[in-house]
Amino acid sequence: MSPIRALERADLPAVAALHELCVRSGRPIPPRGLDAYFARTLLDCPWADPEIPSLVYTDEDGSVVGFQGSSVRRARFEGQPIRIACAGPLVAHPRVRSRGVGAFLINAYMRGPQDLTIIDGGTEQMREIWLLLGGEMAHLECVGWARILRPWRFAYAHLRGRPDAPAPVRLALGALDGATTRWVGRMAPPPERDLSAEPLTPTTLLEHARAFGEHAALHIDYDEPYLRWLFDEVAAVHPRGTPVARLVRAPRDGRALGWYVYYLLPGGTSYVLALVAADRDVDPVLDHLLHHAWSGGATAVRGRIEPRLLEPLARRRCLMHYAGMALVHSHRREILDAIAAGRSQLTRLDGEWWMGPHVLAFPEGS
Repeated sequence: MSPIRALERADLPAVAALHELCVRSGRPIPPRGLDAYFARTLLDCPWADPEIPSLVYTDEDGSVVGFQGSSVRRARFEGQPIRIACAGPLVAHPRVRSRGVGAFLINAYMRGPQDLTIIDGGTEQMREIWLLLGGEMAHLECVGWARILRPWRFAYAHLRGRPDAPAPVRLALGALDGATTRWVGRMAPPPERDLSAEPLTPTTLLEHARAFGEHAALHIDYDEPYLRWLFDEVAAVHPRGTPVARLVRAPRDGRALGWYVYYLLPGGTSYVLALVAADRDVDPVLDHLLHHAWSGGATAVRGRIEPRLLEPLARRRCLMHYAGMALVHSHRREILDAIAAGRSQLTRLDGEWWMGPHVLAFPEGS
């Protein structure tokens, strides 16, 4: 009998304990609520697919010693429905890592019926296994961008490893940031443009998804139940900040220009999950996002490179940096070629990057 099988609801306490031991605190007792988080995101998602389940690896005595999470996304490629499997998290108990448990789990997961398997934030060890099993790196998606908004606060938070600072230090850093952004042209705050915006809801996103996704050969095929679940779960990862979702419109005719979703973290770095617009409208939508983050007190904005963003980001003095492993695997070469050519619209909102089992603070207790 194979030691690998589909995750069952009864496995969740053991999976939570394994994740706590290997990823979070190093302790064997998980906090109350971690197993419920895995239930919501892996088993109770509206798009949970029994044909592409999360996997567990069991020891001789039946105990769970390995785990491969699975999040399924419904998508379209060249107009036809496909399934995307987001792999993560992957954990193996320290006492069985020498057996290659992680590699066995990934291999079993890749052999599922999905058309495309992705990881949006893999480790170097994950990359080695992934390439050995026939996967590839999505090189462009490994590059991130950053727009520094308050250089002194950003540098202070970077050196300390956290954004908080005593009141006198905040005042001093604020004065330095004000002077720097006022007199150094390259550090000037993002300009406020004559645009209007409204909250982006699942309903309004669906109304405009087709228009904004027409250029992409590969894009997520959203529906309202999934979007409501997604918006709720994104908001639940509160350590990243407050999620801001906006539909941006032209001021005169009210034409929808595009939309964005990001985490606003006053005094810290705000992370962009998605920015979607037609090519001609990327500039105003990006400007609206950057000005909103600056007005909200963010020290910097970070996101992942997408082909249509390259030139607009460069003109706004954004820095490019390595953002982590983006890995893809498919038996359909045409899908991988479309991703490599920049003909896909898969944002960080569509992968597993935003999920929070490793960052959420749960109440203490077993």
